[in-house]
Amino acid sequence: MIIYHHAKFLTVNEQNDTCEQLWIEDGRIVYIGPAKEIPPQAELVDLQGAYVTPGLIDIHAHVGTWAEVTEDINDANEYSEPFTPLMHALDSVDIRHFSFQHALEGGVTTVQTGPGSANVIGGIWSILKTAGPTLASRVLVERSGLKGALGENPKNVFGNQYKRKPMTRMAIAQLLRDGFQRASQLNEQQRAEQIKQNAELRPFIEVLRGDMPLRLHCHRADDIMTAIRIAKEFNVQLHLEHCTEGYLIVDAVKNSGFHATLGPYMLTPSKYETRHSTPAIAAIFKEHNIPFAIMTDHPFVPIQYLKYCATEAIRYGLDEDTALKSITINAAKLVQLDHRIGSLEEGKDADFVVWSHPIFETEAKVLQTYVNGQKYYEAE
Repeated sequence: MIIYHHAKFLTVNEQNDTCEQLWIEDGRIVYIGPAKEIPPQAELVDLQGAYVTPGLIDIHAHVGTWAEVTEDINDANEYSEPFTPLMHALDSVDIRHFSFQHALEGGVTTVQTGPGSANVIGGIWSILKTAGPTLASRVLVERSGLKGALGENPKNVFGNQYKRKPMTRMAIAQLLRDGFQRASQLNEQQRAEQIKQNAELRPFIEVLRGDMPLRLHCHRADDIMTAIRIAKEFNVQLHLEHCTEGYLIVDAVKNSGFHATLGPYMLTPSKYETRHSTPAIAAIFKEHNIPFAIMTDHPFVPIQYLKYCATEAIRYGLDEDTALKSITINAAKLVQLDHRIGSLEEGKDADFVVWSHPIFETEAKVLQTYVNGQKYYEAE
């Protein structure tokens, strides 16, 4: 057993406690709370007055898949077709990619990563720890959502560049509906065969069954409404990715009952449909009780700057408590992993970050990052 002490441990649980000791055994938290007598066999680690939070979580990123030096190694978008539901993040992720090291340097211990937004239907996302000896050892959820995209990205890639469908938002919606319509028409035996054979409609069947959500990239208000409309048509769980103009239709988003991952912030508008992007949306969603997490969309904002994305939301009116939860426990809840990660509580994975100062202070830097109780990063 290893016991960490002489630090302020912020649990980010329901009570939002500040504790004095953290006990770790076999990669799990076995005690966190007030200081108590140290067992004689325990290894004691003095954190010298540092600040400790749960490991940060980014549930919308492309870590390990996206080109960051040359386009030749971009494995995030399958540009050959607009409809590629069988593409799977795990077949593109390179666990040796330097973006995982950058994640650890920024205190990020879990990411949801996978296909980008070039395709109307891009493929399957996965949720991974950012450290571990093998890909299999890092996987938390192998099939965490079917990724699709509305708006300018598929129009620009296939319509404007390749002069093929989809050239319009109408065609994007039609392609999206097509998968669900065909899957809906299958009987149970046909559905079972599709899943057994890993055939094209398998992901749509999984979404229709509620095994995983539909995750739709949508920036403009009308695209957000299209996403909600299609999800309601087929009675599937939807997660709104980006939801950039969601604050302009906040009542509609709230009434939909769907969740959102907001961001990335701190970018110039990369396309016309993001010209109204503002970090103020986080405070507006908080005011309307709409569940959300904050993302980097790495590499568009580098993964190591996830905490700065939350800090930017604070500058625009979000309280610090909700900002921290948006990149820890609330993010974990949105991907249904809050029983394992997102807060420092007994029984959870020992993913935590040691900071030099309180996380949102300007001087705060990551001193150490732990995944499953093992230290994978230490500042020089």
